[in-house]
Amino acid sequence: MDIETLEPLISHLLLGKYVIKNEISVIKPMIKNTNLPTVFDVLNELKPMRQAFPSAVPLIKSTATFPVSSIACERSYSKMKLIKNYAQNSMSDERLSDLSVLAMERDFQIDFEKVVDVFATKHKNSRIILL
Repeated sequence: MDIETLEPLISHLLLGKYVIKNEISVIKPMIKNTNLPTVFDVLNELKPMRQAFPSAVPLIKSTATFPVSSIACERSYSKMKLIKNYAQNSMSDERLSDLSVLAMERDFQIDFEKVVDVFATKHKNSRIILL
């Protein structure tokens, strides 16, 4: 809980630096003798007292969510690398984008009947062999 380390995040969240400094100076002695190894543990300890620390609790909540967002970004680059290998290097950007979204967002259900119906209405003169 070093103010200089947290300063870019404090300015990004538009929080008062001196207010945060005062709140952290109160929080540090409170949690010094407790065993709180992670940011989530500190956040859970301070949630009941969020009215006493109106700026520190959102700051700690934000620090807990930032690593998650960078992991998702790294995962998307890994998936894209798998999709666009040397053999498929001539793939257009739009197709790569569509395939990447399908690979990354696999946890939703697809109604294949609806997809076929939409395709059939858009391409009325096409013949499709469905296996």
